[in-house]
Amino acid sequence: MAEVAIIMSLCNRERFVEAAIRSVLTQSFRDLELFVLDDASTDASVQVVERLARSDARIRLFCEPKRGVVGTLRRGHEIVLGQAEPPRFIGWLDSDDLLVQTAVEDTRRVLLDSPESGLVYTDHIVINDRSETTALGECSKKPFSPDALLTNLISFQFRLFRTELYQICGGINPDLTASPDYDFCLRASEHAPFAYLPKPLYCYRVHDQSISTARRLDQIENSARAVRDALQRRGLSDRFRLKVTLLSRFEILPSRDLSDATRPSG
Repeated sequence: MAEVAIIMSLCNRERFVEAAIRSVLTQSFRDLELFVLDDASTDASVQVVERLARSDARIRLFCEPKRGVVGTLRRGHEIVLGQAEPPRFIGWLDSDDLLVQTAVEDTRRVLLDSPESGLVYTDHIVINDRSETTALGECSKKPFSPDALLTNLISFQFRLFRTELYQICGGINPDLTASPDYDFCLRASEHAPFAYLPKPLYCYRVHDQSISTARRLDQIENSARAVRDALQRRGLSDRFRLKVTLLSRFEILPSRDLSDATRPSG
């Protein structure tokens, strides 16, 4: 078994999954395996993974029955932890996102140099469906504490964590339908310190079909549940309650065809 396992849940990401996988295979740290859990894709996603796996044995593909993103991610950890020699560290990569080439090497070094830390997180950049950078992520810039995590997923991406931390904190909550990362980070922060590496090592893709866009309300509801559960676990529910505010935001953006329409003729 490799020292690092990267878990990827996959469902109908034919357009993006090859780039995501190649960002793992080209990591500067080579002693890793990629566990791809397909959640009953109906497009050619599986065929893309199979083609890439034929040229790199570090890709492990598992075609699973439909479980949803939370169930598939949980199943991925069951498979990884069921190996004869489980990995030392685990990370996640969404099938439409990208890792910067030194992401695993840099985060692994932090955990090796900080044995008290159970998880390390980094900065990230936001990209669009054409892999163009549109913004620098801001959430990780905020000072971290387990309490601060109650109102913001500061430990957003990229995250690498010790395998034993996943086991100690109870892993992925099977009762959620979205936001498993937020719930996991809340649980993990109650058992081990987090380290912050101020380098943008993850490319978070925003597009029309991304979960953050298509299932926004589901994300909010599940995140709120994760926070309420954390308040209960921490003995704070008698003193505090969670207030959730939904904000409407409108933007006027140029059409993709605007440049063509306004280009002078001749």
